[in-house]
Amino acid sequence: MKKYLIVLLLIVVFATSSVSASEMRKGFGVGAAIGAPFTFLVSGEYNFGVASVGASLGFVQLYPGLGFFNVGVEGAYNFPFTLSDENNNFILYPSAGGRLDIQFGAFPVVSIGGVIGLNYLLETVPVKLFAKAIPTFQISSLSPFYLAMKGEVGAYWCF
Repeated sequence: MKKYLIVLLLIVVFATSSVSASEMRKGFGVGAAIGAPFTFLVSGEYNFGVASVGASLGFVQLYPGLGFFNVGVEGAYNFPFTLSDENNNFILYPSAGGRLDIQFGAFPVVSIGGVIGLNYLLETVPVKLFAKAIPTFQISSLSPFYLAMKGEVGAYWCF
């Protein structure tokens, strides 16, 4: 399993290094994300340039053996600076905002939290790659107050 993961990671690195970075795009994006704890989401966003809003639907496994259908909305502010290497070949766009997720399963769970993200835009194809750290405060009938940390990586096709 580790060999397949390493090969997949190398393919992604080489594929993204063959294209250069682009400026932040305004408009709609549709994509997918995977995350931890085990998550698969189909999502969409609208980027205003300085801010973006998004919605997602998917599957989340919050507790061992318990899967939940997830509906989420988020908003994020795109910071006016970038993180880049010396030659500006690799440019990351940082963002931060808030997120609300509602999970439906054996019992309902409401997650309210922040979003800290890094975005990378490809120049030759309209794709935005992202990684997010999502600290959340969860409320459910199983445990009334629960702090959790989630993470996501994914891509949007922008148009």
